[in-house]
Amino acid sequence: MLRRVLVAQCGVTALLALALWLFGPNLLHSALLGAGIGVAGNGYAAWRVFAGSRSKNGSVAMFELYRAEFGKLVIIGVLCGCAFIALEDLNFAAFLGGLVSVTLASVVAAATHTVELPEQVGRQI
Repeated sequence: MLRRVLVAQCGVTALLALALWLFGPNLLHSALLGAGIGVAGNGYAAWRVFAGSRSKNGSVAMFELYRAEFGKLVIIGVLCGCAFIALEDLNFAAFLGGLVSVTLASVVAAATHTVELPEQVGRQI
């Protein structure tokens, strides 16, 4: 699952780079910076959620989800703040487009992942 999320994010980043390559280096730079920040934050969250052990009870699993989401938001917020402070020629629309497209790619990759449930023996509906 972790690999699926990261592959989707990197694929969207590559498509975004190819699309914006024609429009100029400033747009491409801004979009790739936003996409990179999205990959860092979403990659951290996917790692926290999907790289752990699967034998957790419900409350521990929920805590891990909240911890991963909070960490993702902190990483994205800090990196976005640093980018806005450090770079003068940052194109906001291209930056936001890169960040949002990578974030949506990770959500779609996680949401469309199918898992086979174990068969319940002796239980009839």
